[in-house]
Amino acid sequence: MSDYTITVKEIVSWFETKVPPAGIILAGIHEGRGTTKPSAFADYDTDWAIGRIVIWVSGEAEFQILRRSDGTDVMVHHEHVPLLAALDNSYGNFLSTMTNPDRENLN
Repeated sequence: MSDYTITVKEIVSWFETKVPPAGIILAGIHEGRGTTKPSAFADYDTDWAIGRIVIWVSGEAEFQILRRSDGTDVMVHHEHVPLLAALDNSYGNFLSTMTNPDRENLN
């Protein structure tokens, strides 16, 4: 029995329901492997940036964006939430930064 209230299946489903706007490509959703804490992650691409969101079954989430032109981190954000719906604001900030990575947003 797991001590976690979020499952990998629920994380994958959350990613699948989050359709990015035009100009942002969801490059793939994958289940994390090789760690002691199950997770899923999604990769995103734009002409200006690449990004990844990792969510663990513990409710931890990490949002990271690299600017394509120089590989600089423009967003690194980590948080812990009890429910996936609590990540909606951070997801919106992630999408905004993906479309404008020159607006530095290191959290």
